[in-house]
This record gives sequence, structure tokens and C-alpha cells, in this order.
Amino acid sequence: MSLVNLANVCAHLKNCTMVKHGVAKIPLSRLHLNLSFHLYKQGFISAIQKGSDISPDDPNSPVDITPDNISSRKLWLSLKYRDNQPVLSHISLVSKPNLKIKLSPTEIKALASGLYVRKIKPLQPAETILVKADDNEILDLQQVAAKNLGGMPLCRFR
Repeated sequence: MSLVNLANVCAHLKNCTMVKHGVAKIPLSRLHLNLSFHLYKQGFISAIQKGSDISPDDPNSPVDITPDNISSRKLWLSLKYRDNQPVLSHISLVSKPNLKIKLSPTEIKALASGLYVRKIKPLQPAETILVKADDNEILDLQQVAAKNLGGMPLCRFR
């Protein structure tokens, strides 16, 4: 897991929403797929498709990922807009590549309940923080608090 790559993806998605692109493509990795899944599940994007550098794959004929084409595989994300404004209005990193923050289960619960924790602002309405939990799953803050796990907060979006 690279926080540098995650920072690049967050900046790319932010730039794409600011110029009102309909589709954004990001490199395919397990971390980016989990981020995309959570964005989709929360309703910030309308679709996720695997594809190449050129276009998304046809759903009727999927392409296998091989060592020859792994570097050219991308995730194509369909961005949502409401009243000509992006639904994904803000996305940013919480843990930076040079400042990784590890939170204990009690700190996770405090952050989920609306308290400041180590200069991390509490959640606002309709905002989500993704956390890499101690069991290496990427979950949102509420799920990590419910499972009583610690972890590293990755990014927040609203």
C-alpha cells in the first residue's frame, strides 16, 4: 500500500470533479479498487469499470489481467453531478506519506463520535473517513469503530 499513489488518486479525482469530467481513470490496484468501492457504496460515483488506457472493457467480454498487460490496466470511475455541482466535493488524505497516523480502538471510537483526535477533525454530516484496520481491511470509520479495531486513517471524502 502506497500513500503516495493514494495521494495522486485523490488529487486526480479532485481535479476531475473541478473541471466536471464525466469519467476518471485511475491505476488498477487493490487499494484503489477498495477506495472506488467505498465511493460507489456511499453514492459519490455512479459506476466502476475495469479497462485499459484507452477505454473501459466491454462487460460482455472481460479481459484477463496478465503480467504483460498489468501496467496498462485502469479503473474507470463514472463521476456524479447534481445541479451541475459534483457530488464528490472534497477528497483528501488524512495520513500523509511522511506522517502516518496510527489510531487505537479508543481513538477510533472518539473520532467516530465527533471528537478531535490528534489534530484530525471529526466527521461532518455526509462525510466518510476510510481506515486501514489492524486486520488489513479497508473499512469506513463507523465499521472500524463497531468492530473495536484500531488502524490508520487513509482519506476522507464528502
